[in-house]
Amino acid sequence: MNVLAGLGFCMVWLLVACGGTPHVVTQKVYEDPNREVGLQIVSESSQGQGFSHPAYLKNTDIANVLKGLYVERQSSAISLPLLGGGESERYPVFNQNEIAFFAPLLARGFGLAQPNEVVTFYERGEISHLHELRTSGGLFIQGDVLYVILSNHGAQTEIWQDVEEYHSPVRLQPLKQLEPQPGRLVFDPPQFMVPRQKETFGAIATGKPWQVGIRFKELR
Repeated sequence: MNVLAGLGFCMVWLLVACGGTPHVVTQKVYEDPNREVGLQIVSESSQGQGFSHPAYLKNTDIANVLKGLYVERQSSAISLPLLGGGESERYPVFNQNEIAFFAPLLARGFGLAQPNEVVTFYERGEISHLHELRTSGGLFIQGDVLYVILSNHGAQTEIWQDVEEYHSPVRLQPLKQLEPQPGRLVFDPPQFMVPRQKETFGAIATGKPWQVGIRFKELR
């Protein structure tokens, strides 16, 4: 299991860091002005030996994963070791409406995805006439582990930053992190979460997207 976990995180590292990898959505599964699900090529050199795709999952398989995802952050900016490092706060990544919306679309995406493609998601919400909140990331399967990449979670941007003329529109590059975010992505119940491979993934503080692996078949 640890070997699969290490392989999965290595492949995501290539996804994020490799300059020769396409960084835009290559196929749309669904799109509207506020949400999008698509497929993104990770590596053209996988030669069919990459991810365990296509994969035929039930909507409930995806929903079980989405409802267990949480962003965990320290409740204060200062952490004192002598005081136990401070308390952490958890926020669900998706609410019930978002889970009901995205689960069938992501399941459809897994059925279309090839071994060198990740299923991506994007969502925007306007908070003013100048600013919007954006959440984006992707999912892939390696063996019996479903990995979730959370590149942005409620990241505030100016509206002009997502027009086609802008050099890095978020909806075209859902796996690109807009800015480093403190905290981590976790899954509850934790016994289904694959241990993080620090030697391959690196520290979250470097600005890499959050990610977590879940043994999703055991949730059924």
